[in-house]
Order: sequence, then structure tokens, then C-alpha cells
Amino acid sequence: MSSVSARKKYLLIPGWILTLAIVALGVIQSGNPANLVDPPGFLFVLVGGIALVMISFPVAEIRRALRDAAGAPANEVDIRGSAFFWEAAGRGFWIVGVLRCILHLLIFFRSIGTVEYGTWQLIIKELSQSLVTALYGLSLAVICFIPCWKLTGKLRSRPLTPTGEQGPISIGHPGWRFGLAFGYVLFFSLLISCFLKIAGLPACLISLKPALLVVVGGTIAHMLLMRGANSGPTLSTALAAMGLMGFLVGSIQVQGHVAGAFAFLLSSCLTALLGMVLVGAPLEDHAIRTGRVTAPSAFSRVAWYVFPLLALMFLIPMVFVLTVPGLG
Repeated sequence: MSSVSARKKYLLIPGWILTLAIVALGVIQSGNPANLVDPPGFLFVLVGGIALVMISFPVAEIRRALRDAAGAPANEVDIRGSAFFWEAAGRGFWIVGVLRCILHLLIFFRSIGTVEYGTWQLIIKELSQSLVTALYGLSLAVICFIPCWKLTGKLRSRPLTPTGEQGPISIGHPGWRFGLAFGYVLFFSLLISCFLKIAGLPACLISLKPALLVVVGGTIAHMLLMRGANSGPTLSTALAAMGLMGFLVGSIQVQGHVAGAFAFLLSSCLTALLGMVLVGAPLEDHAIRTGRVTAPSAFSRVAWYVFPLLALMFLIPMVFVLTVPGLG
């Protein structure tokens, strides 16, 4: 039985290579393939996703997840913890990809007044290029979800453990962690480098002030009102709800001052996503790792995966409508 399973595992490698080759051939044969190469964007997504992993998980758990993904024997608690790690890693790459896309849109929107784009074809090319980093994030997320699904399937194939015997995914590490601090420093360094490309850090912080008041202030008020509720919303859910509210408010204000309304719209989505990856998701990850919560809630998963997708679906067409000459 072990030789058969090993043979199947080795056959998966040429299968994935063949699938990628067919997809690449289809893109090439489609005519004029788009430019999918963006080294700075890929570096931002890769380093940002790794930084988020370091924020939520200590080095020992990262090492264990890598070992379990390679097929090393492990007990049920370790497999459950490793599956959750790979899900969190995929979530981080996905949200960072969307974050970089929104930052690219901010840079593009700020440069419209100083750069002559000429034709709407050039604007479409610029907007399409902003989606490349979202594609990078989605691709890295799928790569992380593969060991997550594999470990989850292995966990389901084992005999069920009574509820009372299931302990926390890992023992919490109280106190200061070097990886936690280094992850935050690394992620904020990436953000500052992007803000400096837009209009300088002070100008960006001033432009983000209305969105901070709406999203952060509304989230704090929301969590205070729901304090004490056993099934209250998580911080990520509240941030996503207030980010969606800011998006709708900015969309309504487009009929007035277009530039200010759209800047507020982009800033609301950016603030909500930053709050989720820097505060909301790490807090829930810690609660799951220490056993206070069994698994991410359905509302949290909707906030992590659906809200960034909705932001992409509506932001790109709106930027096109507001920037193409004769349409905005």
C-alpha cells in the first residue's frame, strides 16, 4: 500500500507540470498575451505574506508545518495545527496581493494629473497591470492551500477523537517574540516604500485620515456595542463591514467631488484590509492556537476571502470609468 501511494505522489509532479504547460500554451496561442511580469509586485506579495506568517506563528510551528506538509508522521493535534497554518498563509498571500493592487491603483490615480496617458488603451493596460499582483497573491494562496487540503484529508481519514480530548492546536507562547516584531517591521517597511511612491508618507497619512475615522472608528464602536455577546462578530468581520460601508459612501459621493470621493473609496478598502491582516487575523489566529476558539468562524472567512474579491470586482471598473477621457 505504501508503494502504491508513493507512486501516486510522484505521478502528481509531472501531472502539475503538464497542466501548467497546457495553460501557458493556451495563453500564448490566444494572440497577444498580457505582460504578467512585475518583479516589485511579486516581491511585495512574497515578502508581505511571509511577514504576516511570522506575525501569527512562532518559528517552531512554521518548521513543524513545513515538516508535516512534506509527509512526516505526526499526531492529530500537530496535523490540525499545520493545516490551520497553511490556510492562514494562503489567506495572507491573497489579501496582500489585493493590498498591492489597491496601492498600485492609488499610485496610478495620483499620477493622472502629472502624466499624460493619451488613449484609453494605455489606461486599460495600466489597470490590467494592477491586477497582476492580485494574480500573484492568488497563485501563492493556492500553493499554500494544497498542503492544507492534503492535511485536512489526512485528518478526516483518522478515527474521531472525543471532544474532551482535543486540546489546543499548540501551546501559546506568552510574552515578546522576535518573529512577531520582525514581521511587523518588515510589513510596515513595505507599506512605507509604497506610500513614498504615491505622494510621500505625510501626505498619504493625511489623505487616509477620513477613511481611518470611518473604518477604524466605526469598527471600535461596533465591537464596543457587541461586547459581551457570545456569538458577536470578530474584529475582521467588523473591519470588512466598515470597509464596505466606506466603499458605498465613497461611491455615492462620486457624483460630487470625483477625485476626493474616489480617494476616500480606495482608502477605505485599504484601511479595512490593513486592519484585518495586522490586527484582526493575528488575534483570531492566536485564539485558535491557544484553544480559546476551535476554528475560524464563517463570518471571518467571508471577510478574509470575499471582501477583497468584492473590492477588486468594483474598483477596477470604477477607476476605468472615472479616468477614461469622455467617460469620467
